[in-house]
Amino acid sequence: MRQNNILGYLIFWIFSSFSSVTLAQSFTAGDIITLQVNDYTLIETNHAPVVLTMSGSVAGAPVSSVSNSDMFLKLSSLVPGGTAREVTARISSGSIPQGTNLSVVAAPCTLTNSGGNLGNVVTTPINLSSTDQNLILGIGSCYTGTGYNDGYKLTYKWSPTNLPASYGLIQSTTSPVNITIVYTITAHNGN
Repeated sequence: MRQNNILGYLIFWIFSSFSSVTLAQSFTAGDIITLQVNDYTLIETNHAPVVLTMSGSVAGAPVSSVSNSDMFLKLSSLVPGGTAREVTARISSGSIPQGTNLSVVAAPCTLTNSGGNLGNVVTTPINLSSTDQNLILGIGSCYTGTGYNDGYKLTYKWSPTNLPASYGLIQSTTSPVNITIVYTITAHNGN
C-alpha cells in the first residue's frame, strides 16, 4: 500500500510539474501594406434653373433689381498637407445687357452633410465678368454633401448700374439672354 501511495504521489508530482511548463511555441508573420490617398478635387452645382427678369411696377420708377438663391455649389477635395484650394467664378459665354450688372455671392457651406476644412466665402458680391474672380478661399480636405440643398448657396443679383447715368443703355429684349457662368476650383499654390 505504501508503494501505491508513493506511486500516486510520484504521478501527481510529475503532472503538476509539467502543468507549469509551456509546451507551445509562438510564431509571428507579417507583410507590408501600402496605403495612399490621392490628391483630388471635384466641383458641381445642383443645376437649379436661374431665371432673372427685370420689370417695373410703379410709374416713374426704374426697373427693380432681381435676385435668385436656388443654386448650390458642391465640392469634394483632398489636398496635400499644408495646402489649400480656391473657387473662382467667371462668365464663359454670353454678355450681360448694357446698363446692367450681374453679381454673385456665396453663403458659407451648409453643415448638415458636410465636413472638413470648407474654407471661407468672399462676403462681398462679385460683379461677374469674363475674368476669374475669387468666390471661396482656403479650401482644404472637405466635402459639402450631395443633397439638392447641400453646399454653398449662391445668390445671383441682376440690377441696373450707375443710375441714372447709364439707365438709357438698358433695352428690353425680345428673347431671353443666356449667360454661362463657370466655377473653377484651383490650387493657388500649384497643388
